[in-house]
Amino acid sequence: MKRGGSFGYDRHVTLFSPDGRLFQVEYAFKATQNQHSICIVTKNRDTVSAVIFRKKKKENNLSPGFKIFPINNFVGSIHSGFFGDIQMKFKEINEESIKYFQKYKQAIPIDYLAKKISDTNQIFTQYAYMRPLAVRTLLIGMDKENGPQIYKCEPSGFCSSHEVCAFGENENFLKPWIIKKASKQLKKSYSFFYATTIAIWILQKIFSCAVSHEEIEVIIFSKEKNPYYRLNQKEKELLLKNL
Repeated sequence: MKRGGSFGYDRHVTLFSPDGRLFQVEYAFKATQNQHSICIVTKNRDTVSAVIFRKKKKENNLSPGFKIFPINNFVGSIHSGFFGDIQMKFKEINEESIKYFQKYKQAIPIDYLAKKISDTNQIFTQYAYMRPLAVRTLLIGMDKENGPQIYKCEPSGFCSSHEVCAFGENENFLKPWIIKKASKQLKKSYSFFYATTIAIWILQKIFSCAVSHEEIEVIIFSKEKNPYYRLNQKEKELLLKNL
């Protein structure tokens, strides 16, 4: 028997292959891969900025796209994967937020919400009657105690916090030297404008091309603007001119 193949090891999520792989979890990761867009998220001292770059899709393309949901005025989520699984995941997020607010009379902390989502994702890898949801989640927003927050939740149950994060096509091209240089500049800045220009700079480094205002969508959680704000076309044009 060939050691590297699946050969029936992908029939159950709890069945390991001889080389220690869980194929069902790997399939969930593959299903969330976005081949036509990427999301770059950065944070400085008082802003979280998400820049989504979308390519023109070919006809009959079935690759997943990004779905953006505001949870409240201070927290939002960005998802990549199958639309049905995204709906299930957002319903879970919404229910957790409501339960927390009803119990404590305040908005749910982002780190607590990320831990809850990751715990559920990890449970889905333990039982044969479930399957890992084909959805990756980014939680972004402003926390009252910890300030700007970025959390990434994977289908395997892995959860990580970031200062600079790439999510989608060519995300592996976000090299350590880019992260180090961007983080050093972001720590000194306060403006939402500066956080967004850094995100666009990273985007241009990854794709090695110029970006137009029609190809990007910019979402901001900031103390300067409304808690949840989406830049309009004129603001995006002005932003790109001042790069």
